[in-house]
Amino acid sequence: MKLPVDDATLASWSALLGLTEKQTAATLADIEQTLRVGYDNRPDELRDATFEQLVGDMDADEAALMFLISGLRQAGHPEAAYVVEVRGIFATLRSLQQSA
Repeated sequence: MKLPVDDATLASWSALLGLTEKQTAATLADIEQTLRVGYDNRPDELRDATFEQLVGDMDADEAALMFLISGLRQAGHPEAAYVVEVRGIFATLRSLQQSA
């Protein structure tokens, strides 16, 4: 799986979190597993799209948030990952309310 960012960006994110190569690989595997669950449960209007197409259409900010959450867990900071995840959910809900 390839996130919608270049290798230099991934390396920078890993360095910021202090991840080893093994932790970075585990982070990417965790993200892929999460996205595949979403893909398996995608709405009918997306049934014709491949996994690679949908991941390719992912926003770089979404990828960054997923990497941060999973990377924090890999780095041994599950509490911080939880806080970021909850804030991301609330921000999304706020954005949806404002656009409705």
